[in-house]
Amino acid sequence: MKVNIKIIEKLKEESCTFNIHKVTSFIQDIVSTLEKSSDNYLLAKSTSKDEQEKVPYSNIFYLEYLERKIFIYTNDTIFETKSPLYKLEHDLPNHFFRISKTIIINIHFLNKFSVQPNSNLEAILSNREKVIVSRKYVSSLKKALTRYSKSPLMY
Repeated sequence: MKVNIKIIEKLKEESCTFNIHKVTSFIQDIVSTLEKSSDNYLLAKSTSKDEQEKVPYSNIFYLEYLERKIFIYTNDTIFETKSPLYKLEHDLPNHFFRISKTIIINIHFLNKFSVQPNSNLEAILSNREKVIVSRKYVSSLKKALTRYSKSPLMY
């Protein structure tokens, strides 16, 4: 796909036009990300440093509610924020998906699943981190992944 970028004056409104043959889930993700926020990041405090940082959505593997805090996991750093998980879930782009009461994952980093003896799914992310998909969210996760892959899932 050819990409054209044109720098405009600060006073003009930014806009984006797609010339495409078909609307795919990838294009829908891009549109969702662009529409949801002009700032494509979360502001959070690093757990290793005492400073606020911008954490781009594209770097976030998952978010987890633990001990009355929200932890944001990236490939190499853990951040924390006090924003409630339900608010973050609403504000995040469509490729973030709740898999349990306490975890939201970025499905772009989802590598594979394994079925646990208790019927829960274990999701393995691209950083080899394992998170549990509770039974309540399995069906809706399958539907979301089917929308992304355009083919039925085999589990």
